[in-house]
Amino acid sequence: MRFLRLFGFSLPVLVLTAGVFSPAQASAQDWQKSYSIAGKANLSIATGDAALTLRSCSECHAIKINVDWRDRHPSDFNLKEVQSGDQVTFQLEEKAQMGIHFTVRNWHSPQVTVETPASLDLEAKTSDGALKISGVEGNLQLRTSDGAVDVEDVGGSLHLTASDGSIKIHNLTGTLESRSSDGRASIDGKFSGLQVHTSDGSLDLNVQEGSHLASSSRIESSDGHVTVHLPHSLAADLDVHAGDGKIECTLPLTMDGFSSDHGSGHNLRGHLNGGGPTITIHTSDGNVSLSGQ
Repeated sequence: MRFLRLFGFSLPVLVLTAGVFSPAQASAQDWQKSYSIAGKANLSIATGDAALTLRSCSECHAIKINVDWRDRHPSDFNLKEVQSGDQVTFQLEEKAQMGIHFTVRNWHSPQVTVETPASLDLEAKTSDGALKISGVEGNLQLRTSDGAVDVEDVGGSLHLTASDGSIKIHNLTGTLESRSSDGRASIDGKFSGLQVHTSDGSLDLNVQEGSHLASSSRIESSDGHVTVHLPHSLAADLDVHAGDGKIECTLPLTMDGFSSDHGSGHNLRGHLNGGGPTITIHTSDGNVSLSGQ
C-alpha cells in the first residue's frame, strides 16, 4: 500500500498592508536636483511605473528634475542619478517586495517632472506610466510599455516605441519613426521623413503644409482604420494597399493604376504634383482614407 507523506514547509514573511489599520503615511518631501549644463544637454531617464512630464525651460542652462512621491515613501524606490559633463542619467525604480503582500489602499505612483534647455538629446523610458514631452528639439528617443504618450511642439528626430496606450503627437517638425502595438494614434506636423506602424488601433495622420519629404515614407496598420491628410502642394508618389477594407481618395492624383480583388485586396498607385518620394500606405485589416487640406 502506498502512503501519502506530508512534508513541512515555510512561507516568506506575510505582510498585510491596509490603509484602515496602518497610520497614513505623510507625504514625503519632493526629491529635486538641478544639473548645470554648459553645452548641448543630453539626458537619459527611466522612471519605471512613475509618470514622466518633460518640458523646455527655453534659454535656461540646467536640467531640473523633481520627483513628487505623492502617497508613496521614498524608501520604496531605488533612485540613481549621475552627471558627466553635459550628460545626465536618472533612474527611478520601485524596489522588489519580498513575501506576500495584500493592500486595500489605492496607491498612486510618483510623478517625475523635468525641465531642460530647448536643445536636447533625449532617451526617455517608462514601464507603466504616462509620458508627456513638449517644447524640445534634438534626437528624441522615447519608449513606454504601458501608458499614454503625449508629444507636443517638438523638433528634430523623434523615435517612439509604445506597447499599450494612446499616442498623440502634435506639431512635430522633422522626422518621425513610430511603432505602437495597441492604441489609437493621432499625429500631425511638418515632416521631412515618416515611418509609422501600428499593430492594433486607428491612425490619423495630418501632414501639414510646408512638409518636404526627403526620402520614401511608410505608413502601416495591421488592424485599424488609417486616415491621411496631405497638403495640396506636396509632391509625392502614392502606393496604397488595403488588404481587407476599402480605399477612399479625394486627392488630385495622376493615376498609375487601381486594382480591386477579393483575394488580394485593393491597390492604388498615383502621382501627386508630378510625383516625388514614395509614400507607401498599407493596411491589413481596415479602410484607408486619403484627402487634402
